[in-house]
Amino acid sequence: MSQVSNPSDRKSDRKTRIILGCGYVGLQVAKLWLSAGDRVLAVTRSIDRASELVKLGIEPVVWDWLETSHESASPLANLSTPPVATVLIAVSHASSSHAVGLAQLLKCPVVNPDSGQPRWIYLSTTGVFADPPAEGSLWVDETSPVEPKRSGSINALEAERWLENSGIEHVVLRPAGIYGPGRIPNLQPLRDGESMAVDPESYLNLIHVEDLALAIAAVAEGSIKHRLYCVCDGNSVKRREYYEFIAQRLGLQNPVFSESFNKETIRKRGQGNKRVSNQRLLADYALDLHYPDYRIGLSSLVEEMSR
Repeated sequence: MSQVSNPSDRKSDRKTRIILGCGYVGLQVAKLWLSAGDRVLAVTRSIDRASELVKLGIEPVVWDWLETSHESASPLANLSTPPVATVLIAVSHASSSHAVGLAQLLKCPVVNPDSGQPRWIYLSTTGVFADPPAEGSLWVDETSPVEPKRSGSINALEAERWLENSGIEHVVLRPAGIYGPGRIPNLQPLRDGESMAVDPESYLNLIHVEDLALAIAAVAEGSIKHRLYCVCDGNSVKRREYYEFIAQRLGLQNPVFSESFNKETIRKRGQGNKRVSNQRLLADYALDLHYPDYRIGLSSLVEEMSR
């Protein structure tokens, strides 16, 4: 006979999580934590967004944590809450310096290491990796050299290094290209038959938003085995194959690629030819990905769009 847990026991197990950047990824993670009975707070700059979060059962904290032009105290400073278990930073890398924002966040008592040692999880990007050499393997992993070229990736690496030197209990995740409901890269140009300025023979590295959320939830628990993980499905696909698959499933013409967009231009724009490994993540957490390759991940999405 199965044993029914006491409601008071479930309440005692309830954890407090704070999310900075409760957008496409953060909201997916929030739903997982809410379903587990946890208390979820989300930092947002928008009052309108705060109202939307309340409807979802998320407690909003209106604060621009990246704003340094004024010395106004953070609303988190006076927040009454039990020790925070997790701080998830899932903010666009195009934002202002994350390292500066992290330093401001550290001043808030409820997330400071002195208040129960919360675990900080920072979402970086695989864009920080250097391009592999012309000769040899295209595969990169957590030990591979970094040399970000785009401003967002440079910002992300700066934040990674700030965390390394902070003494905070943390895990850095480097997600590959995130896709899922409402987000399929380059879908509109494909629908419009426009020429795409990408190298069709280069590789895409992808992760479905639901699998990324599972990975975040996993590293939020238990002991820390590594401080850094790449998060992807581990099945890189050439861009030509990826876009042809979508076109076929939606009954569109085959993708058109710009002949004038040479490989030197591609490299300058940070579209180097890399294949990202997820072996460390799978080995440490035995994750069972719902969408282990792009075909499985896209099939349900394109089926919904074709209705």
